[in-house]
Amino acid sequence: MTTLISPALKNYEWGDIISLPDFTGQPRDARPWAELWFGTHPDGQASVQTGKGVVALSDVVGELSFLVKLIAVAKPLSIQTHPTVAQARAGYDRENNLGIDRAAPNRVYRDTNSKPELLCALSEFEMLCGFAPLKKSLALAEANGWFELARRLKLQGLDATVRWALETKRHKTPVNLPKHLQSAGELYADSGGIFVALLMNHVVLQPGQAMFLEPGNVHSYLGGLAVEVMSSSDNVMRAAFTKKHVDLAEFFATASLVENLPDKVATKQMRGDAGAKVSGGCEILEYEIGATSFRVQQITAIDSMQIQAEHEVELYLCVQGGSGALQQGQACILRKHESLALTRSSVVFRVF
Repeated sequence: MTTLISPALKNYEWGDIISLPDFTGQPRDARPWAELWFGTHPDGQASVQTGKGVVALSDVVGELSFLVKLIAVAKPLSIQTHPTVAQARAGYDRENNLGIDRAAPNRVYRDTNSKPELLCALSEFEMLCGFAPLKKSLALAEANGWFELARRLKLQGLDATVRWALETKRHKTPVNLPKHLQSAGELYADSGGIFVALLMNHVVLQPGQAMFLEPGNVHSYLGGLAVEVMSSSDNVMRAAFTKKHVDLAEFFATASLVENLPDKVATKQMRGDAGAKVSGGCEILEYEIGATSFRVQQITAIDSMQIQAEHEVELYLCVQGGSGALQQGQACILRKHESLALTRSSVVFRVF
C-alpha cells in the first residue's frame, strides 16, 4: 500500500506561474508557484488522505529528518547561506530568549537543524554557487570597468570586499553586467548584492546534473526547475536580492567568504538490488553526497517494476512518466516492507 502526499504550496514572488502547475498537472492560477514541500516541517506541512479525512503527514509517519521540494525559479532568489547544526541550535535558543516569535518575519532561526541541500536539475538550471578565484574576479572587474570592485579586491581581498558591498547602503549598478545577472540588475538596482554576485561562480546544470550545498556555502538560484532534498530545516541567512528579512550579522557569522566551487555531484550505479529490493527492469543511481542525514537515489523504470522499502520511512517522488500508484509530480510514502509498482517507463526519486 502506498500513501500519496499532498504537498504544501509556496507562492513566493520569484516563483514561476507555469512550470509547477504544468509539471504536476494542476490548473494555472496566475500566481507564482515557487516550491512544493513534501515533508513534515511546521512551516510547510504536507498532508495525506486517510479514512478519517485529511491529516498532517507527521500524524501518519512522525517527523521526517529530510525535506523534499519541487522548485521552480523564474526570478533570482536571495543571496543566502545556511547554518551548521551548532549554529542553528545556538541561534534558535538566542531568538527564543529574545522573545522573537517563531513565525515572525524577522525570525532567522526557525528550527534547530542544519540545512545541507542537494539540488537535482529537471530542466536547465542556472545558479550562483560559492566564490570564484580572486584572480579571475579581478581580471573580470578590470576588463569590464568595475574599477572600485577591482581596487577593493586588490587592497582588501575577497572577505572584506563582500562585506563592503553588503554593508554599503546604496551603490551605482555596474555597467556591462553579464547576461545571467541582467535580471537581478533590473530588479535590485543599486544593491550591493550585484557586486557580490559578480564575485560568485555562475553554474549551469543540465537535466540530471546536481550540486550539493553544504552549510556556509553562499548561493542564489537564477532560473529553472529542480528537485531539492535537504535536512528538514527552514533556516536561511539572507544578504541581498530579497524583500524578506535580511540579517547581515547572521549571514556573516555563517557564510564561507572564501574561494570555492563545489563539484557537480557524481552518481554511482547500484548493482542488482543493492540498497533496495526491486523486481523488473530498472536502473538505480545514487548521488554521492557523503555523510548526511539523508540518501537520494534516482530510479529509472524501463518497464514494469516493483520496489520494496527497506527503511522505516521512504519517500518517492515521480519526475517523469509514471503509472499506477504514482504519476509525474506526485509523491508517496512507503513504510518498511511496503511496495511501489510502476507499470511503464518513469523516473522516480527515492529519499530515505
